[in-house]
Amino acid sequence: MVSQKALQHAEKCRFCWMCRHLCPVQHQTGKELNTPRAKGLLLSMVSKKSAEFDRDMAQAMYECMLCDACVNDCCTGYQPPLFIREARTEAVVNELAPEAVMQLIENVETSGNIYGTVKPSFAREGTDVLVYIGEVAACKVSGMAKALLNILEKTGIRAKVLDNEPASGAMLADLMGYVEEVTQQASACADAINAAKLPTVVVLDSYDAEIMKQRYAEWGCEIKAEVVTATAYVAKLLEEGKLAPKSKKRGSGVCHDDDRLARSFYEFAPVRAMAKAAGFDLAEMFNRERLAKSCGSAVALGYMPEITIKVAGGRWQDMIRTDAKAMLVANPQAYLCLSQCVPAEKELVDLFTALDESL
Repeated sequence: MVSQKALQHAEKCRFCWMCRHLCPVQHQTGKELNTPRAKGLLLSMVSKKSAEFDRDMAQAMYECMLCDACVNDCCTGYQPPLFIREARTEAVVNELAPEAVMQLIENVETSGNIYGTVKPSFAREGTDVLVYIGEVAACKVSGMAKALLNILEKTGIRAKVLDNEPASGAMLADLMGYVEEVTQQASACADAINAAKLPTVVVLDSYDAEIMKQRYAEWGCEIKAEVVTATAYVAKLLEEGKLAPKSKKRGSGVCHDDDRLARSFYEFAPVRAMAKAAGFDLAEMFNRERLAKSCGSAVALGYMPEITIKVAGGRWQDMIRTDAKAMLVANPQAYLCLSQCVPAEKELVDLFTALDESL
């Protein structure tokens, strides 16, 4: 079953309601079962042998975005995603995970990505930086990847993109926890990046950046180059005057702070710098920065599309409460989820494309 450390967190969380108002899934479903407290209670019951870990319990563990909103707000330092991830491992090992989850895992095993398709190649040679595109941008949000590469090219930066870019392990980790298959993906990815022998790795998807920066070293597969998010890298180019956007007004917009950029990196200024450079007048949603509400993830959209689209719709409602006309995003997973339910007379804007167009 789950580790003693994870169980300790579950035992504490089962008594506490203090983060239930932050859970984006509970907000949209209205189910107490979707709160961190309820998931902790379920695992506590299993550990005390008053319940069995079954398919219904496994389903409950997957009705979570792993967005860390609960962790961010916990004044006592407990981490529901810790025991939720380990419960997902238990579900997969015992063949109790939802069928849609198992299909995504099979896709990863056969194709290297959650979509089960040949990953489009952005391969190019370069000697300045390595750009890591990631499977979501490559397969579903290619415009964002192309715009990032265009921006770098316009500054004279010669960017390399790996041919047959390996998966980072981030998607598989969200599906089945930090298991051996994930560390194997991580090791292969680190080896490929290190073989490029470039000083900097610019990572487009914050989900990939998070696992590279915060997990690889503890698994013994550290990337030797400096790993930076694409948003931070582009914002630095703006700050240094290496990008010269044309003066163009695009109207009002709000920046969506994606889950891992906001709560793993505490990175908020770069996306706003990009938005201003692209010509947007910025408003702010009430729930922003570390308190930003999740709009879902690509993995969750793959196995529970109905709930994920509702969660994305909740984020659009936050935006509608402002006077802004456009939702501004710089993460391929956020763009993918929010694109499923764009309200009438509102616009979803990829900031990399908007900035590229302004150069």
